[in-house]
Amino acid sequence: MADLHVQRAAPAGRSGVFARRVMLVLVCLAAQAQNRTAVRLYPVDETSRDPAFRSFTGKLRSAVAARNVKALRKLVDDDVVSGPGADDTGWEKFAARWHPDESDSDLWPALSDLLSLGFVREHPRLFVSPYLVWRFPRDLDMSTHMVVVRDDAPLRAAPSVKAPVEAELSFDIVVKLGAPDTGQALIHWLRVRTLDGRTGYMNGRDLMSPLMPRAQFGFEMGRWRLVALERP
Repeated sequence: MADLHVQRAAPAGRSGVFARRVMLVLVCLAAQAQNRTAVRLYPVDETSRDPAFRSFTGKLRSAVAARNVKALRKLVDDDVVSGPGADDTGWEKFAARWHPDESDSDLWPALSDLLSLGFVREHPRLFVSPYLVWRFPRDLDMSTHMVVVRDDAPLRAAPSVKAPVEAELSFDIVVKLGAPDTGQALIHWLRVRTLDGRTGYMNGRDLMSPLMPRAQFGFEMGRWRLVALERP
C-alpha cells in the first residue's frame, strides 16, 4: 500500500497526465450524478377537448361535493377496477376497498384531488388522472420524490415563513429528505433537495407525492364512466 501511495502522489510523464485526466473525469461524472438538470412536471388538463367528458366531470364534481354515493354509482362502470388482482373488479369490490358510505372514507378526498389536478387525454376513449402520476419520469423513484404543484413556490433556508428564500420552484420534481416538520402556524414543512442540488424547506401544501390514487375514465356505450381507481 505504501508503494501505491508513492506512485499516485508523484506521477511522472504521460502516465501522470493521463492519471490526472482520468481523476478529473471521474470527479465530473460524480458531480453530474449528484446534481442532474432540474426536471419540471407542468400541470396538464385536457378536459375541454371533449364536451361529453367535461359534462361527466361536472356530474362527478357535484357527487363528490355532496358525498352522494348514489350519484357516484351512476358514474362508475359496472366492472370498475379497484386493485391489482384479476378479481378486483365490480362495484362491490370497489365499495369494500374505498368505503364510500363511511364518514372518514378517503374516497372523497382522493376524487377531489383528481378533479383539482385535471385530466390527461390518452386516447379518444380514455382520460387519466392525475398528470403527476401518469407523466412522472420512469427513471425516478416515486417513493423518494415529490412534485411541486405550484408556480414560484418558495424553497426556504429553514422551516419558517420568515426564513430566507433560497429559490422559487415552479412544478419541479424534488427529493424528500426526511419526515414533515410542523412549525409555526401548524405548517407542515418538508426538507427537500432539488435535482440540481439545492436544499431547503418547503410548505407541504406546495408538494404532492406521485404515490397517490390514480384513475382511468373510459367511454363505453355512449357514456363516460370511471373504469379504474387504484391506490399505489
